[in-house]
Amino acid sequence: MISGIILAAGESRRMGSPKALLDYQGRTFIENICAAFLTAGVDELIVVLGAHEHAESIRAVVPQHPALRTVLNSQYRLGQLSSLQVGIQALSPESQAAVVNLVDHPLIQSETIRALMASFATAPLPIIIASYQGRRGHPVLFSRGVYGEILAAPLDSGAKMVVRKDPERVRELGLNDPGIRADIDTPQEYARWVGTRKI
Repeated sequence: MISGIILAAGESRRMGSPKALLDYQGRTFIENICAAFLTAGVDELIVVLGAHEHAESIRAVVPQHPALRTVLNSQYRLGQLSSLQVGIQALSPESQAAVVNLVDHPLIQSETIRALMASFATAPLPIIIASYQGRRGHPVLFSRGVYGEILAAPLDSGAKMVVRKDPERVRELGLNDPGIRADIDTPQEYARWVGTRKI
């Protein structure tokens, strides 16, 4: 079983409004990312929500699908790793790997997720990171072999500590998808990647 985790628990302070609800070609960011994962064929998809003032609004637009579940990180203020840990804890016991994406990387293509899954199936490694033009981004695939390390990692270190622990267990997968590097945290970045219209 290959899982997907979407982290959408933050407060979107720099954006000034919930990033998950921003518009991209007629769909919200969260709808676009969910569609990419479901089209790619993940066996389960966990969407991690958090910030109380945003969670229900985001949940209302998350697609209804038998493979998709939303979970709440009540400790979202502790940072992104806390949300990843909540997502890992929500995975099925049969999960062999999880492809993780952030809500501020909304332009990701389903082909990119599929390529990470295929790379893991062909030659499993604990961590496979999507890259574009030689620069790493998202999504990132973590195998079940590192789930325990993620759950045990200090919250102030993030998942980077797990990634950097041993370069030999990390594969960088170069793909032709600019969305891998599209990190949209501010109105300026939104205008650069998408335009000026928001919902």
